[in-house]
Amino acid sequence: MTELDGTLAEQLPSGIHTSDSSYPIYVIIGTGPVGVRCAQKLLEFCDEAQIVIYGAETESPYNRVKLSQYLSSHVELEELNNPILSQSDHRLAEYIDRKIVSIDRSQKTVTDAAGNVQPYSKLIIATGSNPIIPNIQGADLSGVYPFRSLRNTNDLLTLREQNADVCVIGAGALGLEAATALKTPKNNVTLQSRGHLLSGLLGEEGEEFLKSALTALGVELKISDSLETIEENDSKRILTFASGEKLPVDAIVLCTGIKPEISLAEQCGLSTERGIVVNEWMQTSDPDIYAVGECAEFDQKVYQLVRPGYEQAESCCSHIHRNHNRSLSAQPYSGSYTDIQLKIAHIPCGIMGEVTPENIDQLEGVKSYIYRNRFKGIYRRLFIKGEYVVGAIYIGSWDEANELRQTVAQEQKISLRALKDFESEGRVFAKKSGNSIKDFPDSYLVCQCNSVTKGELCKAISDGKRNLNELQQATTAGSVCGSCRPLMAELLDTPAPNLVMRHSKGILITSILSLILISLAFLMPPTPVSSSVQTALFWEKLWYDNFWKQITGYTILAMCLFTAALSIRKRWKRLSLGHVDHWRYAHSVTGLIALITLAVHSGFRLGENLNLALMLVFLTATATGSLVGVFMARNHHWTDLKLREHRKWWSRVHYALLWALPVLLAYHIFAVYYF
Repeated sequence: MTELDGTLAEQLPSGIHTSDSSYPIYVIIGTGPVGVRCAQKLLEFCDEAQIVIYGAETESPYNRVKLSQYLSSHVELEELNNPILSQSDHRLAEYIDRKIVSIDRSQKTVTDAAGNVQPYSKLIIATGSNPIIPNIQGADLSGVYPFRSLRNTNDLLTLREQNADVCVIGAGALGLEAATALKTPKNNVTLQSRGHLLSGLLGEEGEEFLKSALTALGVELKISDSLETIEENDSKRILTFASGEKLPVDAIVLCTGIKPEISLAEQCGLSTERGIVVNEWMQTSDPDIYAVGECAEFDQKVYQLVRPGYEQAESCCSHIHRNHNRSLSAQPYSGSYTDIQLKIAHIPCGIMGEVTPENIDQLEGVKSYIYRNRFKGIYRRLFIKGEYVVGAIYIGSWDEANELRQTVAQEQKISLRALKDFESEGRVFAKKSGNSIKDFPDSYLVCQCNSVTKGELCKAISDGKRNLNELQQATTAGSVCGSCRPLMAELLDTPAPNLVMRHSKGILITSILSLILISLAFLMPPTPVSSSVQTALFWEKLWYDNFWKQITGYTILAMCLFTAALSIRKRWKRLSLGHVDHWRYAHSVTGLIALITLAVHSGFRLGENLNLALMLVFLTATATGSLVGVFMARNHHWTDLKLREHRKWWSRVHYALLWALPVLLAYHIFAVYYF
């Protein structure tokens, strides 16, 4: 057996030699989430073993599943970290930026790009997959980016910061998330697909809901028009489609699928088809070599999700452990339940179990039930076979999604009464007395990706895991997609962060008060005008005294100029003082104070001619701004797609009126002094 290189030899426990067959060496190729999970499981199962893991990327292990959230700024870079252990362990040797280039099955060694040779007792291939680059002229030009790795994501972040116009090719889950993450107020993003969104799994009506969501977010759609060529013209990339239409953009992002990375398996003669062929223990055609994750093919199927990879890692590592201790039980892998979960900006979307929206009428014994609420932007569809829920589709928030996912996975029965309630109310389960996770039983599955129950989380909390990171490290919950972290935070009595914006309550209150004042201006009768210039009342002095009229008038002018600062803060990158949400709050409060000052200045009399025009423009501009404030403050409660489009329209009216306001104010001041 070839000796370990010097660095690794120093890390071996004293008295253990590589030639000692009683001391196994388990080598893992790949530091993606599934490779990391294999290392963690082997360290957990095997007390006397050396675990060696190799990663080809320059970065330390990170959570690839959260790259879309990182691109959209929903998670920070440090939240991507996916360490094997929280502290060093002499049994683990971890090599980063050390690509394995060959496997010698006869000698049971692997060789890296630098020529270092590493022996193994058992080998696990977890090389994942590579992005598919379509066979299109110009796909290899500069400015055409894949979206697969952290390095790719950092390139896309640069494009986003530059407000580059982008075309995303591919309308799968990754393409949808990439398109919405890359959209900014200053750029154009086009999503192109030669077929349906999410491969048509949503059905015609569900796809229309999703298209409405994307349009409301400002993403342009180009569906059912194939891309023919990509050309470079100065700094632009010109896309030509089958229809003959051309689209100039700054950059192109390819989300056109993935293919298993099986080159090492092919080089050493393992059996391969689309992926590396494995049995129920994830063994390849060589019993000492295993394959897990996206590079493995089980029962003629390659899984492209992380949860099946974790389940495969469990079977693989327990089988390796059982080879040294036959009394231990191991669970063979039998396939995985798969579903799709994504968030388009803040709008959840999910596909669970068996969904056949197009040919549902041709399937024996399968029926579908639909609940739709266009006002709230909600679409839900259940697929029922006999008495069992076999699949579901939803667009928009659904507090029952986790519970329903368990129902589909476990093929639980559903009553006719529940189906009737679903069609009328959109709920499958009876409302619980409490909506807190604390009211659920310990068997409730909080983390779907890692199959972590509420009971396991509570035990870890009682063992002293008192923050989200510690709880995640102890149980693996929340380490994949992160959608269960708010539930974990609730168990910890830690408030979940406001994912919409800061000061949402304050903005909501000031916006509603502003709308009330504006309504009073139109509904209340005009304030009576005194018949004599000899006024005694304080309010009438404010309305008629020239000094006070100037004070209130110039105060309104100053406040209008201050509110314009928000526009400058949002659009001028060099002005980075304070978070933009603080500016939004100040903008809202200033608008309310300006309305109160206007009441003092005019008595809320609408006036005539120029004064009437000025009042109408000011009040309408403030009203549309207040409506936008209400919707921004309640954005995480209202997912109505149509109303989101109204909000966009109101914003445009608000901006247009604000441009007219300074002209009218200037003419008003000129007229007052001139006449």
